[in-house]
Order: sequence, then structure tokens, then C-alpha cells
Amino acid sequence: MQDAFIEERYNEIMMQVQRGANVQARVEQMNVGWRNYIMDAMGLDPETFQAAQGTLGLQTDDSSGLFLMADSVPPYSAMAFFDASGSGTRYNAYGSFLNCLLPSTAAGMKKALGPMYAEWKIFAKTNATKYATVEQMFDAFAMGNLDPTMAKAGRQVLAQAANDPLSNAFRDYANPNFQTTFVNDANQPFGLPSYTGTISNANKAIANGQSVDIDFSTNSMDTKSTSTIVSGGASGMYEIFFGGANGEYSASDEKASQSAFSIKGRIGSYATMPTQAAGWYNGSMVTHGYNAKDDFNVWDAESNSGDWYTFFNEKTGSLARRVSQIVLVTDLELTVTSEASYSQSEFEQIKTEAQFGVWPFFSAKASGTHTSSYQLNADGSLSYHYTLPKGKTAIWGVTVQPAPQ
Repeated sequence: MQDAFIEERYNEIMMQVQRGANVQARVEQMNVGWRNYIMDAMGLDPETFQAAQGTLGLQTDDSSGLFLMADSVPPYSAMAFFDASGSGTRYNAYGSFLNCLLPSTAAGMKKALGPMYAEWKIFAKTNATKYATVEQMFDAFAMGNLDPTMAKAGRQVLAQAANDPLSNAFRDYANPNFQTTFVNDANQPFGLPSYTGTISNANKAIANGQSVDIDFSTNSMDTKSTSTIVSGGASGMYEIFFGGANGEYSASDEKASQSAFSIKGRIGSYATMPTQAAGWYNGSMVTHGYNAKDDFNVWDAESNSGDWYTFFNEKTGSLARRVSQIVLVTDLELTVTSEASYSQSEFEQIKTEAQFGVWPFFSAKASGTHTSSYQLNADGSLSYHYTLPKGKTAIWGVTVQPAPQ
């Protein structure tokens, strides 16, 4: 009896796993189809355009949302879920990258510090942003770790390396002039690495944008994705009625995935805005490292921050891709319709579940940029009305450039 119960429970679990896999596969197809549709509608490059979902409400009074998007590390996917609280940032990746390179005077520093050289490298990695100059950082390290002879020899090497490209790159990386301070909703200041894609530039771009009518259906969508820069369906696991990456699917998700979806309406204005890292980023250093694969005269074999593959592996490298343009939209009204047949109770449950929207429009309520409403139609289908008024702007995607561009 007990064996029969265990077998029955096992079969139930396996069926749930299979249903989840089926929903995931369908959502990935839908993601690629929607990405390809808006790519064609907006005339975007199929090799570089990556659609975006997530906490993408763009505030109109500062550049923080734009800077967060510009500093995100684009995954290897046609559509990416963006979370402003995520830890994967280009700024952090670039800082780790600098700590993996050797200055032209590396041999001299190894000789000067002897067995303490490895400790110095660890200290430099963990304190790169705390000091205005490498010299100040070295003095702090020397005070508690080196004898006077070692400290003097190390300072002499640093003096010789004052104009070394890597030293200049570290100075720029830590320069507070290349950071921008913002204030959050709790009136607390926070800093972000600066980018050229500011709110002022976004407003100018969207004011001169183009309009487009939207008439998308999963029945006729194109699900091919052959780009060598962005490929695949999504960067995480997605539900249809909840914008997240938890990999769990409800009965409503399963029902919706088995039906067609349509998106109809109009975008009043869309535009792309270029964005580049400010002076904290040195592209020539990135090219220097990229072109020196497995060259340990350039890469520090003793570094614990990573190696060439950590940063430039095609699919997983943290500097393998960067955001080069941000795709902006405003003044839009769209209706997403799931053509499955829902009961009133299912409809009420979905309204409760879908706090952050319905595929493909997920956005945190705190963004305050859009309005939405749900409707159970006479034929049992479910419609989600998504409105973004003129003067409010959202991010719908980015264009991605590969390293070392």
C-alpha cells in the first residue's frame, strides 16, 4: 500500500515537472516571437537587439533608471529579465577585470614585496574604490603589512609606474567625478557609475521618436533567433502572470500557455538612445586584455579575481557584452489578450497573482509610470490593458555590443 502511494506521488511530481517544462518552453517561444516582432516594427538590428522585461519604469526626474540599465550586464538571450537590485553590473565586472591585469612594472613589484605580493593583490582587489590613488591604497596596505624596507621598495616601483596605463585606469575607476549621486524614495543618497545616456538625452530622443501600430499574435509569430550576440528565449524562468524568475508555474500559467496570445494597440513614440560609460571606463584596457588571451605577461596568473574566460567567454563572460543603446517608448495603449477560456473565479485569481502585470509587460508598481486593468470578455478570454501616458517613459530593450567594442 505504501509503495503504491509513493509511486503515485512520484508520478504526480514528475507530471508537474513536465508541465513546468512545457510552460517554460512555450514562454521562451513567445519571448522570441515578441522580440522579433517589435524588432521588425521598430527597425532594430536582429544581431544586437535584446528585448527587456522587469523593473523598467523610468522616472522622469533623474537618470538613475537609465544608468542602472546601461550598467547591467546583458545575458546571452533574445529577451532579458532586468532587476535593478541585481548584482551583475558592468562597473563591478570592470573593476575585477583591472585587478586581473599586470602593470608594466609588475615584475618589479613582485621582487619588492616578495611573499607579500599575493597579499597586496588581494588588498588591492577588495579596496579598489576606497582610495583616490593607488599610492594611497599601497600606503594603507604597507602600514599594517610591510616592513620599512619592503614599503620603501614598493613605493619606488609605484613611482616608476605613475604613468602606467593600468595605474591611470585604476585612478579613473575610483574617481568620484565619474559617479553620480541620486536620492531614493526614503530620501537616502546612493551613487551610480555615470553614463552619457541621461534623462535629458532620453527626453530629446523620445520627443523626436516615431510611432507604430502593434498587431501581434502568437499564431503567426516568428520564433527564429540566429544572432551570435543574443540568442535563446530568456535569461531566466518566467511565469505568464507574474514577472519573476522563480521557475514555478500555476494552473493559470499552464492554461494560458496552451492558448494563443495577441497584443494590439499603438505606440505614440519610440526611440533609441546611445549610452556610453563615463571616464571611469577605459576601453583600450579592455581591448588590451581581450587581445591577450592566455598571455601571462598581461594577465596576472596569481589573481583570484578571474581570467580571460571569466570576462570574455562568449556566453558567460561578464564583459563579453555591453549595452550600447537603450530602446525607449512612451504614449502607448496596448491590450494583451489570452484566448483561453477562464471562469470568473480563475479571472479573480489571476488578477491577484498578476501584481506586476501580464506577459510580456512586467513592471514594479513602485515605478508609477503606467496604468493597467483586467477584463474578462464575453467569450471567456482575458484581456490586460496597458497604458503609458505621454510624458512617461519606459525601457523596452537595449542594443548589445560584443567585446571589445
